[in-house]
Amino acid sequence: MRDITLCHPRLQTLAAELIKECAKQGLQIKIGETLRTVAEQDALYAQGRTKPGKKVTNAPGSSFSSYHQWGTAFDIYRADGKDAFYDNDGFFGKVGAIGISIGLEWGGNWKSIPDKPHFQLPDWGSSTSGIKKKFKTPEQFMKTWPATEEKQIVEGWQHDAHGWWWQNEDGSWVASDWRLINHHHYLFGANGYIRTGWHRWNPDTKQVDPSDGSGDWYYLQEDGDLQGACWHSRSSGAMEVWYVEK
Repeated sequence: MRDITLCHPRLQTLAAELIKECAKQGLQIKIGETLRTVAEQDALYAQGRTKPGKKVTNAPGSSFSSYHQWGTAFDIYRADGKDAFYDNDGFFGKVGAIGISIGLEWGGNWKSIPDKPHFQLPDWGSSTSGIKKKFKTPEQFMKTWPATEEKQIVEGWQHDAHGWWWQNEDGSWVASDWRLINHHHYLFGANGYIRTGWHRWNPDTKQVDPSDGSGDWYYLQEDGDLQGACWHSRSSGAMEVWYVEK
């Protein structure tokens, strides 16, 4: 799941702070996995054991051994146009240092299966033995959470040094798609940021600027409204011409 509002209220606040502080340093991140069910955790535990792939966790879901199951952990990924988990430039180490500075525990410091995209509340130690001893099950623990007057994640425009994106009420965002917002059409790239100027759009593959050159040309104004170029445009806003002179 990617809905941070399913997690502990304090973790929601820290997740928002992490995104904000990273943006100040030019590190674009978004929230990946948050709360996990027993079945989801067991499926990850099976990887590298009874299923293909490398081992990614030592925590079987049936034992409530992952903080993801307790709503006190989330994973991040980079959203700057590079591979989501590319780290040859030390990206995750920089994000990890910021997370630690605001009070989160960072999985990149773990000795057994380091988990650089992972952050969690540090209150009960690195393992779940303490929280299990105190609360028995995630359900019992969640009953102790403080009530929140409103969600930490609010639907609407978000902005950082690299551009604008539209955040949905559940904490997800629009990516590789069109969206009509306040009577204007916006085209969002794979990393979630809006596109302006000339761009191709392939409705069949849902790709923005596909590498194979397929799709139609669109021109996006600064205010986001899609526009073709004068008499050359189709009713959809796409260009009739097959090339654009530079």
